[in-house]
Amino acid sequence: MRKIMFTFLLTLSMIMLINIVPTKAFDNETELDLLIRRIDHINEIYNSNYYILSEEEFINSEITDTFKSYDDYVKHLLNYDLNELENELIVNITVDSETINVNIETYFRSTSGSRTLSFYNGNNKMILKYKYSGSKFDTSYKPGVTVTKVNTKNFFEMSSHTGSFKNSNKTYSIIAKGRVITPSGVVSNKSFTVNFNL
Repeated sequence: MRKIMFTFLLTLSMIMLINIVPTKAFDNETELDLLIRRIDHINEIYNSNYYILSEEEFINSEITDTFKSYDDYVKHLLNYDLNELENELIVNITVDSETINVNIETYFRSTSGSRTLSFYNGNNKMILKYKYSGSKFDTSYKPGVTVTKVNTKNFFEMSSHTGSFKNSNKTYSIIAKGRVITPSGVVSNKSFTVNFNL
């Protein structure tokens, strides 16, 4: 009788344990689904492309500096109040593409230079390396452009850029394209225009 009772209690304990584990995993999936549905709703309203990083994108992104693992990233997202998250998403989505004009000082004894400027609310820096002749850019040299992040939690990640000489070669205009990465997700298809003027 004791063996039967022990076996019964052991079986009952295992059944209860098995039922508890999937319920917790299901709760997290449900919370994540709610979050994704809220993001999709905001994307429809604002005609935007906000999304949560996949595990592969997370691993290849610089946001790994902020979170130890993909699970930490997902837990961070699940800790948000949905209304608070919605407000943050709207702020990130409605950030307009900036056009920045920068004046460059030239020196008589030099024919090359570089200029650094902050953009995207100081979260990034752009460096232009160029050559010039008098008051005009040297069009035989294609200026080099690099974008670095200043802030590790909210920054612009450049995927490509185009540059062109304008204003009788007195302006070099750069259009940097990429995405904005925040702890709450990613806004794709963002661009910034920077005009460097001699």
